[in-house]
Amino acid sequence: MRPSRVGRWRMLVLIAIHAAIAVHVAHWASTGSTLTPLEPSESIELSAKGVLNAGAIFFGLAILSTALFGRFFCGWACHLVAVQDGCRWLLEKVGLRPRPVNLGLLGLVPLVVFVYMFLAPLLPRIEQGRGLGIAHTELTTAGFWDTFPGLEMALLTLLVAGVGMVWFLGAKGFCTYACPYGAVFGIADQLAPVRIRATNACEGCGHCTAVCTSNVRVHQEVRDWKAIVDPGCMKCLDCVSVCPKDALYVGFGVPAITARSARPGKRLAAGLVERLPSLALTSAFLWSAFAVLLARQGTLEGRWATELAALSLVLALVFSGKSERRGGPTLAEDVLLAVAFLTAVFALRNYQLLPWREEGVPLLLALALAVLFALVAHLCVRMLRRSDIALAAWDLVRARRVTSAGRAFALVALAFIAVVGLAARAQVSDVRAERSKREQREERERERAAARSEYERGVRAAQAGQLEDAAVAFEAALARDSEFREARENLAGMYCALGRFELGISHYREALARHPEDADTHALLGQACAQHNDFAAAEAAWQAAIAIEPAHRGAREGLAILCEERGDAAGARAHRAAAHR
Repeated sequence: MRPSRVGRWRMLVLIAIHAAIAVHVAHWASTGSTLTPLEPSESIELSAKGVLNAGAIFFGLAILSTALFGRFFCGWACHLVAVQDGCRWLLEKVGLRPRPVNLGLLGLVPLVVFVYMFLAPLLPRIEQGRGLGIAHTELTTAGFWDTFPGLEMALLTLLVAGVGMVWFLGAKGFCTYACPYGAVFGIADQLAPVRIRATNACEGCGHCTAVCTSNVRVHQEVRDWKAIVDPGCMKCLDCVSVCPKDALYVGFGVPAITARSARPGKRLAAGLVERLPSLALTSAFLWSAFAVLLARQGTLEGRWATELAALSLVLALVFSGKSERRGGPTLAEDVLLAVAFLTAVFALRNYQLLPWREEGVPLLLALALAVLFALVAHLCVRMLRRSDIALAAWDLVRARRVTSAGRAFALVALAFIAVVGLAARAQVSDVRAERSKREQREERERERAAARSEYERGVRAAQAGQLEDAAVAFEAALARDSEFREARENLAGMYCALGRFELGISHYREALARHPEDADTHALLGQACAQHNDFAAAEAAWQAAIAIEPAHRGAREGLAILCEERGDAAGARAHRAAAHR
């Protein structure tokens, strides 16, 4: 094969992109404020709060360009693609050639995460009637690094998404099984009129497929469609460059979604009846994935899992692409992969993986680890059931005998499973604690509602002059909510009105023990004590009331009457003057 002439140019473009990122960070570090990060994840602010930032504008322009020209952004401008390409180059230098792996249902993970990150936050806004318009614009920020993980998590993400996923899942492993942005770019690519196409000079030599790092079977695509219709194609253009017949080119034509096969006699899709088991499993996986992701979100609720799963299923059916996949897992293996993946996502997301850091595992790292965990679980089961199993360049089982590489893999797998198990146990404990708190809160709300109902019944009875019934109702309200201050004060008033001054006074004092700064309650206590002929206690209560609220009219009037009883006319005039003021 002749070498690709565009690889060096793409590398230079990616280096220039990273140099621009470094300049952006340096500008923030030197000035304290800069343009908001040009990162697609910043668009979450637009979805959740209606805040338009530079990242949302950048993401929108990238999607629009993809809908016109295909996934050039992914191949030529994405920093994670650069990381994966660099890791692939390093692995090949040491003799390890990454090969793509078909993990079946897990290919839907990017779509699920895209819908969860960017579409699900719209639901609370719709439900609350806030609308979907732009609330305000924030194009600059002083907290440039606020939405990014810490250094340790960033390095771990690069290691897992780069080395780990490339080594074991192929050159674009992260893009295929975890990248939420790749999902929408793949959808937009299906609408693009510009794509890699083939002339009749193509002889099917396979050079194009051999150099493709997007895991696309290029020779098969151009044979069946005279163009590359796989939404995973990132337009790196290596295939165009190495074609010995110069049969591949970038050109306009019908989009992939409306393309017709160059081999119309070939049956490229199974019938509906044959696909029913797969559709049922896909639907169950989508719903379960959203249920796991929504389970512990304060602003999103699990009841939306069905709607989001239905939307994702429609998008998957319409925009899944027409490329033919081979070597996929069986239905049973799909179930195993899905269960293992969902278990790991639940366990690892926001889990404090590093003991010396309070930071939890961010979403994209949790997804990458969960995909690798699903692969590990799948291989462990296959090791127990099949004769020959290999991982990358290593034979794990040969002729029903576990190799030394297989034993090493088993030890690593056990450690991985142990970590996920411990994380899952901690998460289950947290979920139970949160559920208990929620149930207690809901029970308190029910009790408060019942107490309010009893209180209102007591108020109506008091207004009708039915003081005994009112006292019973206020007692019932207090029995349901002992912190219900109005119910306690009204109960005290009813007891005093019925001549049960000891009970009334005790409730006033209980109310003050809970709310000592309430001047009105002090004044009412003074009135009750005066009616009970305990004038010393009444004076103390009224003095406490005016100490809190000097202009309290009821307390001043009570003290004025006491002064008159003692013959202190000047004191009575002073209190009445203060009450009048």
